[in-house]
Amino acid sequence: MKCPVCEHEMEKGLVQFHRSLSWVKNKHKLSLSPQKGEIFIYQMNALSYICLEAYICKSCKKIVIDYSESQYHEG
Repeated sequence: MKCPVCEHEMEKGLVQFHRSLSWVKNKHKLSLSPQKGEIFIYQMNALSYICLEAYICKSCKKIVIDYSESQYHEG
């Protein structure tokens, strides 16, 4: 997917939320801490869990989120 802002190629991954918000390459089951090459976005205090398909442009720091198949789980 091309970035709608700078037209660089975007990388497919996921945005996960459970006390922190991160873009990850693969869904983390036990730890939501970002691994090498993943991006920590924001620390939050909540009991909810969200996992959405997302594309990241590391060039201009934009994320495009696809929420058509939302996987929202309230804790």
